[in-house]
Amino acid sequence: MIMSASRLDWQHSQDALRDEVGRVTALLRSIRDPGAIPAVGEWDLAEVAMHLSQGWLGIPGLARGDRSALYDLLPDRAGVAGDSLVRDIADLGDVTTRLVRADPERHLSMLADRIEACAKQYFVDCARQSPDELHPWLIQGITLPLAAFTCHLLNETVVHGYDIARAAGRRWRINPAHAVLLMDQFFVPLIQGADPRMLVNADAVAGVKATFDVRIRGGSRFHLHFVFDGGALRVETPSARRVDCHLSADPVAFLLVFWQRQSQWAAIAKGQLMAWGRKPWLAARFRGFLATP
Repeated sequence: MIMSASRLDWQHSQDALRDEVGRVTALLRSIRDPGAIPAVGEWDLAEVAMHLSQGWLGIPGLARGDRSALYDLLPDRAGVAGDSLVRDIADLGDVTTRLVRADPERHLSMLADRIEACAKQYFVDCARQSPDELHPWLIQGITLPLAAFTCHLLNETVVHGYDIARAAGRRWRINPAHAVLLMDQFFVPLIQGADPRMLVNADAVAGVKATFDVRIRGGSRFHLHFVFDGGALRVETPSARRVDCHLSADPVAFLLVFWQRQSQWAAIAKGQLMAWGRKPWLAARFRGFLATP
């Protein structure tokens, strides 16, 4: 069962999202000539900015049941996955790449304008809805509460803001409280709402039966058990279940390691990730057990 978000949590996540939208749009407008600066994988800085702007088109669109902005770019996707964008998580990377290629706009100020306009409308929509109202997500068969859509947008804005800033040689501080919010209200509901095998690396977890007690520093409520069993993953509130490995993580380091923006070994060396328990060596395998959406 997906954990319910309180209205106070949801207000905090909207406030965090407004702050991050202001930061990322200011960053985009400050970069005068992005050229073809490499950023993430095969994408340059402007392509990452385009991807972020499309996230702001698509995620709020899903939340209000309107997928037309994405279907206008990729007409062949219309109806393929019902009320969602893709049938399977394996298709998501290809579709997002095609979306970026389908829209030639690369002027960063124009993309900043797009993000601001989408954010303004999204917050208007939020004022009329409940945080627990369920909507189909990107992947067919998964429904998430509106609060999770808000923190999905927070995740996209924070992480891709980091990518853009790093590519441009700018500083980009990630607020630890915002990292805790998006993990608590996006990562966890996604794991709970998805097929238990969807977000695991099948090869890495084959034959593994392990329980991790995960505590995010500074997040008093983020204390959960991640249970890997039979190739599946469940997230549970702490109980009398026997724990194999305890993990204590700095929220920003956990976020960056999860999205493969930082090496887990660098985080361990800095004391940002710590492990103990019956099988502390399992900590080094934890990230490898997870499949990135």
